[in-house]
Amino acid sequence: MIRNLTCGSRSRAVAPRIRWYSSATHSRPELSNLLPGKRTMNKILFDNDSRLSYKKVIPILNSVYSHIETPEDIILPNYVKSNDLMLCKQILASIRSTTNSINKNLVSLENELVEQAAELGNNDAIAMLAFESIEDPQTSKEDYKYANKLIDNLTNLKHPLVFKMAGDLAFKKGYHNQAEIYWLQFIELESDTILASQVYANLGIYYFNYLKPRPDLTKAELYMKKSIKFGELDKYTIQAHYYLGQLYSMTDPILSKYHLEISASKGLKESFPSLGFLEMNIFKNYSKSLEWFKLGVESSNDLSCMIGQFDCFINLENLIQADGIYRNLVSVHNKIRSARARKDIPKDIQQAMDTNQSLLNLFFSTRSGSIKSLPSYQL
Repeated sequence: MIRNLTCGSRSRAVAPRIRWYSSATHSRPELSNLLPGKRTMNKILFDNDSRLSYKKVIPILNSVYSHIETPEDIILPNYVKSNDLMLCKQILASIRSTTNSINKNLVSLENELVEQAAELGNNDAIAMLAFESIEDPQTSKEDYKYANKLIDNLTNLKHPLVFKMAGDLAFKKGYHNQAEIYWLQFIELESDTILASQVYANLGIYYFNYLKPRPDLTKAELYMKKSIKFGELDKYTIQAHYYLGQLYSMTDPILSKYHLEISASKGLKESFPSLGFLEMNIFKNYSKSLEWFKLGVESSNDLSCMIGQFDCFINLENLIQADGIYRNLVSVHNKIRSARARKDIPKDIQQAMDTNQSLLNLFFSTRSGSIKSLPSYQL
């Protein structure tokens, strides 16, 4: 079902909105059983700069949650503004991040909060719904057209979020250069917020990995630093720390280690091999490097970490342990060779096997001298 909405703006432009109703009803647990305690909620409200107290937020959440299946029956408290609904959405997102879990009922509540905010003319909410519609392959031609009109309206209003989301979508579709243009337009409008931190991280990754014909490491460093400056310790700033660790690995190993340890402490698995090789090759701290390599192997069977373990044991002249790692690598190599003979392997798995095969070929060709010294090689 489609309704007309009034976009909040200087010129109050009218934009369409798409809403899908469900006639089904479901038995859901009490909201109080899904939310954390009052103390935790108050902390989340404080962290999100809420203008509303706990006593004001809970009635909003309850009023929406009670009528998720029949949103036309939702009656919001009279003090509610559209931004309050988006704040409530952010609170639920914070709960999801803190608990590292997803509850389908809270997800439904989060989605309905966006719908309600859009009805009150919140441009962020309208942008989110519009992009959701154009990305949904089941969206009808008419609804797709309305969603694009809505995006055009917000673009003409220079609403910041529409440029971020356009950049995200372009990048997802593989139009990396176009994504850069949209993201730069966003930071011209909004340069010092948490959302800007996310865009800075995306730009840093673009300049580091995707810019053709070669990376622009100066810009990558600039935007990664800005991401950390304006952001929280979330997945975007964690990635920024990781890439700064890569950037400084040859020029400033101590600074590289600092950034990589931050990203590793937050569970970014890509940091483990980088730290392992840094400790082994630069600081000659083999025991520490083995700890990082072990984490990489245990968390994701990282092949480069297995190779790092081999190199460490060779440096420590521990041929027995090195031989065990070597036999594991030979086993992986044989499994890849067997798997490659199959024709029904998904493309992403095929690419991963190709990468691992190249890594193993390099290992066997560059460590032949060390391999010949192993007990199993002498048999």
